[in-house]
Amino acid sequence: MDTRKRHIAKTITWRIVATGTTFILTMFFFREDPNATEKASWVALIETIFKMALYYYHERIWFSYSTKMKSTVRHLFKTITWRVTASVTTFIIAYTIFREDPSAMEKATGIALVESVLKMLFYYLHERAWHASKFGLK
Repeated sequence: MDTRKRHIAKTITWRIVATGTTFILTMFFFREDPNATEKASWVALIETIFKMALYYYHERIWFSYSTKMKSTVRHLFKTITWRVTASVTTFIIAYTIFREDPSAMEKATGIALVESVLKMLFYYLHERAWHASKFGLK
C-alpha cells in the first residue's frame, strides 16, 4: 500500500526533473529576451509551487482509483493525464510572464508542445523507477 510519504517523495523528485526541463526550454524559446534568465526563473518558481500541489493531488486521485489494469498501462494513462494538466499550466505561466513579447503565444505553445514530448518520456521513466522502488510502502 502506498503512503503519503511516498507520494511526497515522488512529488519532490518529479518536480526537480520537470522544473529543470521547463527552465531550459523557457530559456531556449525566449533566448532573445534580455531578461530571459530572470523570467525563466519566475516561470520555474511559479511552476514548482503550483505543480507540486497539482502533482500530489494527481497521485492521490490515481491511488484512490482502484483497478486491475496492468502497471505499464496504468503508468501510461497516468503519464497522459498528468502531461495534459502540466502542459496547460506551463503554457499559462509562460505566456503570462512573457506576455509583452509579440510572439509570446507561439513561444509558450512551443514550450508546452516540446515539454509534452520530453516530459512524457521522463515521467514514464520516473513512474517505472518508483514502481521498482519500495520506498514508502507498507
